[in-house]
Amino acid sequence: MTARRMACVLCALALCAVGCAHYSTSGGLVGGIRTLGVPVAESRVAEFDIAEALSEHTVDAYARDGRLRVVDEESADALLELVVLNIEDRPFTYTSSEQTEQYRFLLSVRGRLVRSLNEEVLIDFAPIEGWATYDAALSDAEGRDLAVEKALEMVVEELVDRSTSSW
Repeated sequence: MTARRMACVLCALALCAVGCAHYSTSGGLVGGIRTLGVPVAESRVAEFDIAEALSEHTVDAYARDGRLRVVDEESADALLELVVLNIEDRPFTYTSSEQTEQYRFLLSVRGRLVRSLNEEVLIDFAPIEGWATYDAALSDAEGRDLAVEKALEMVVEELVDRSTSSW
């Protein structure tokens, strides 16, 4: 490699390094939010354990994402208030004898990101749906419970994406 070519390569590498040096995710979320509290989700359905699982999955997802630090509600810059609006188990596929072969579990959640200091609503999420199918012949532990987990994961992924998309 010639000295001139080597100088060009080094110059290009230096420009790349300088160009990326100012980037930081420390600016926080909408409105400078850096910490997030996640209270236990409200439930408008009879299965309250789904609301609790939603809250736990949400805390875990934000912790994995790392752009916001999840802290207790009293210390948080903002609270993510969640409401389980609806759950449904509907027949999804049928056998030739018209027996239900698979069900589709559907979960609908609404959320709001509220600034702790003055209760200003920073983001009001439109309802988010998560779903998964399960075999009608399986026990709940092998079928429905796994579908609930997948639906929760789908909802939580969408929550994280929507709340951090402004970065």
